[in-house]
Amino acid sequence: MSAPAPETPTARKTDDADGITDESLRALERALDSHPGVARSAVLADEHADGTRTRTAYVLPRRNEAVAADGAELGRQYVAEWQGVYDHVYAQPAPDDPTFDIRGWLSSYTGAELSEDDMRDWVDGTVHRIRGLGARRLLEAGCGTGLLLHRLIEGTERYLAGDISAGAVERIRASFGGRPPAGLELFQAPADDLSAVAPGSVDGFVVNSVSQYFPDEEYLDRVVRGAVDAVAEGGFLFVGDIRSPAVNRAFCAGLELGRAPERAPAEKVQVLVERRCCTGTELLIDPSYFTGLVGRLPRVAHVAVVPRRGRRATEMNRYRYDAVIRLDAVPGGEAVVPAWEPWSAVGGVPELRRRLAEERPEALGLLGVPNARILADRWAAELLSRPGRPATAGEVVRAAAGAARGGVEPEDLWELGEGPSGLPYTVRLSWARSLPDGAFDVALVRTPDGGGPTPEVRFPSEPAPPRRPVSRPWYGRVENLHPAKLRTHVRERLADPAAGPGRFVLLEDFPLTPDGEPDAAALRSLHWA
Repeated sequence: MSAPAPETPTARKTDDADGITDESLRALERALDSHPGVARSAVLADEHADGTRTRTAYVLPRRNEAVAADGAELGRQYVAEWQGVYDHVYAQPAPDDPTFDIRGWLSSYTGAELSEDDMRDWVDGTVHRIRGLGARRLLEAGCGTGLLLHRLIEGTERYLAGDISAGAVERIRASFGGRPPAGLELFQAPADDLSAVAPGSVDGFVVNSVSQYFPDEEYLDRVVRGAVDAVAEGGFLFVGDIRSPAVNRAFCAGLELGRAPERAPAEKVQVLVERRCCTGTELLIDPSYFTGLVGRLPRVAHVAVVPRRGRRATEMNRYRYDAVIRLDAVPGGEAVVPAWEPWSAVGGVPELRRRLAEERPEALGLLGVPNARILADRWAAELLSRPGRPATAGEVVRAAAGAARGGVEPEDLWELGEGPSGLPYTVRLSWARSLPDGAFDVALVRTPDGGGPTPEVRFPSEPAPPRRPVSRPWYGRVENLHPAKLRTHVRERLADPAAGPGRFVLLEDFPLTPDGEPDAAALRSLHWA
């Protein structure tokens, strides 16, 4: 059996058994609005699956002069800072194997470099996925030192690779002894400048583990539109290793609990989680941005939002996803899933295997598969945000692990259709619904008897996307409004300090209803904080 969903927010105004009333919420808003760094606030009550309720404070910082004067310039500065970081990294001496230069790939959990085994797993999974898309002419933006290039170039007739860092481009050239092979073209440029590439001159576009360094949605739009222009009819865009805002709070909770001593006070850990959520320095992109390209850009025929492959428990495999954007047409067409069933009706992976083998459906779609990679961290995030939280970090970790039983490892589902014991099904997983507990959906499509490409699946993409699907990581740095200071400010003004919000969410803009009131549904759908 799967574990229950950690959070089911609803609006409930009259039941004050837990001390949460309309008046108590308004009192919190008045206390927040009295802070000199707050432009506007709203406090909402969220109900959880176990019946408990918590308060969430949504706060719009008062815009400082830098943001008000020229936000675009702050975005350019953000890109320039990342360029400087990687110019420094690539200025270091080359490793013994220049085709596998993994310096600068650090674990958020330890601060140390990721192991060679972790990185090979990550690279191999990415290369396998891109090769499966089929392209003879590839364009890669943000190629770095060529981790993908050195493995994808074989079998292509043309490979165009650009990077914002001149040092990266020179490092690739040096890896070929200063004489790049025929068909390889290197150039220096940021990802949003593809002016060196003729329109329709490539079959596929790749930008992998680079989007987190974009400054905002406008920059991302320029990259996507430029790539669409560069790709010929029937080609694809592959945007890989994307940070998901839906699971950002779970990621931050797992990270801070992993760093905290077992006896650290849980409330202090929650303050660190809030700070990390609200002041992140990397771009978060909700899958709804990519699914929304269908209809917004005429050439976009299909978008797949796919969790990462691999069993190694790195943050990339657990918390990031790939977006595969097909242009003009979908090879193999789209399969029709007769009806989408809840995963809870299946009974687990062994039962699913039995059902496929005995019933042999043409297609089977299952919703809400609990994600073993994320579920414990999501429960930890929920426990930390509650007034009756466990006392210590160690207690939170143990309680979350107990609540997270029933999660499914995505690889166990993919492997149903792979290997000698695999069934004649292609298994497709999707994160298109962007659920905060990391749950994913799965479709199993019978492999065509005559071979050829397996049909794609158009997965459900509800619930409604957040009002702003892409974060602006430079906002948090320049606003300088710390959630811990807000918590102290509120406590000093409340008769009952325990009646404060369970968590704070710092906003980039404040969603309003047509009559000017806070839009509660839009606020609750803001995932990244």
